Amino acid sequence: MKFWRIAVLAVLATALASSSAVAATAAPSTVTREHFPVHFFIPFGPPCAELPPGVTVEGFGELFDVTETRVGQDGVTHQNIHDTAFGVALDNHFKIYFFDYDNHFSIDIPPGGGFPRPIRMTDRFDLNGRGSAKMHVTFVIAGTIDSADDVFPWHTRIISMHGDAFNCDPI
Repeated sequence: MKFWRIAVLAVLATALASSSAVAATAAPSTVTREHFPVHFFIPFGPPCAELPPGVTVEGFGELFDVTETRVGQDGVTHQNIHDTAFGVALDNHFKIYFFDYDNHFSIDIPPGGGFPRPIRMTDRFDLNGRGSAKMHVTFVIAGTIDSADDVFPWHTRIISMHGDAFNCDPI
């Protein structure tokens, strides 16, 4: 799920880059709001070090996406995408959990859709409940996307990380 979500962000950023060539002067911000159901499994592929052995978790909830886009006077498109999600989960021992998720992704796209594109992402996933699968994982990365063929994790450095964030955060 995580790589799918990041791939969607990258495609959206690339699509916006093609439209930024038209706007050479500062324009007001545009904001879009979307709402999606979210469904996940942990582990979702690689082993999750935060899960006790033999425990799996399935979650259901709602994801809210707010995307703000503005073009500066210098022609750079500044895009901020903020996602939040919350819901319930159940482990394979029938223990109930609540989860919440927060992600902020920002990208600056040069005039004409060029490269490099500076990015920064802050991501957090919490799972709390009566079972043994409680977790709190976070990461902050910063770097650049250097070409249209670049894929996650792009050319980034980890600024901070708590827990097994890349293998346990399913959204």
